[in-house]
Amino acid sequence: CIGLGLTSVPQDLPTNIVFLELHDNLITTLSQSNFSRYRSLETLHLSSNLVSTINYTPFYYLQNLTQLSLSRNRLTVLRADMFTRLGNLRTLFLYNNEISDIQAGTFNPTPQLRTLYLYRNKLTSLRSDMFTGPGDLNRLELYSNTIADIQSGTFNSQPFLTYLYLHNNHIRSIPSNLLIHQRTLSDLRLSDNNIAMFSFKDLSTIEDISILYLHNNRLTTLPSTAYDILSSISDVNIENNPWQCDCRIAPFRMKMNGSLSFENQIHCAEPSKFHGQNLIDINPEDLTCEVPTITRFQRITNDTLVQGKTLYLVCEASGIPTPDITVILPSGLNATVTSSGRITVDMNGIITITSVTADDAGLYICVATNPFGSRFATLLVDV
Repeated sequence: CIGLGLTSVPQDLPTNIVFLELHDNLITTLSQSNFSRYRSLETLHLSSNLVSTINYTPFYYLQNLTQLSLSRNRLTVLRADMFTRLGNLRTLFLYNNEISDIQAGTFNPTPQLRTLYLYRNKLTSLRSDMFTGPGDLNRLELYSNTIADIQSGTFNSQPFLTYLYLHNNHIRSIPSNLLIHQRTLSDLRLSDNNIAMFSFKDLSTIEDISILYLHNNRLTTLPSTAYDILSSISDVNIENNPWQCDCRIAPFRMKMNGSLSFENQIHCAEPSKFHGQNLIDINPEDLTCEVPTITRFQRITNDTLVQGKTLYLVCEASGIPTPDITVILPSGLNATVTSSGRITVDMNGIITITSVTADDAGLYICVATNPFGSRFATLLVDV
């Protein structure tokens, strides 16, 4: 029944069929009554339809089902009742939908589930109640969503996960102890995210991890303990991260001997004197840190400032690693590179204040901070 333009599940097929292919049709709605006559089904393929509505407990009569494909449809939410009575389900395809939420307990009725494909959906966060139920889950693919946050404990109920794919999302950090129960994890893919912090020591509890992809993230340094962990993994990719080649990475550098492929993947982004160089080519004694120094804090132009115009200031600072800039406004509020609205600070220390008012007059304080200290400078502005 493939590609026949069907708008509903046909009701004239033999009742004892175990395999039903209904993909590439025009089905929009699934209900319990659609499958009540096909109770022997073991495999059901409904991919590439237009399914956007799934009524209450639609697969109630399909207790023998082991494989279900709902990929390439228009699902937006996975409800807690959706997979009721699918106690023998082992493989579930849900990729290429528009799923933005998974209700708590959705997979509780599927204790035998081993493989779950949820990639290319619209999930923005992962909660600890999303994947409870399938205690034998082996493969979980969540790549190419828009996941930014992962709650601690999200994977605690999946102690036998072997493949965990979270690449190509918006993940900013991996909670400490997120993987503490994943002792059988073999293949972990976290590339193409925004990860700035990663606890490598959490991998030490995994018995035999063989693949770790962390390339194209925002990692800046590596502790010395990471070297031993990375050395035990056969396939490592940590390229294209903005590595800070300073004193913090020196203990890691001292363990490097050029024998492992990942040692040639660490290309320095900062400080500027090492930009583009490979860490392995730098003498560990040259990997130093410096407390911040503010080299300039002033108005960019000296013309008379009137209300309604735009004020431009610049605060330049040096230090290793590169200091973060915070500007304390006359109002007492802070502005940083993450600020938005009328007052912004860019990566080069340019402070822009649009639609200036009399309240913007007063003392401005620029604070430059890195892990090794902070310095400040002041500037008085008249409007």
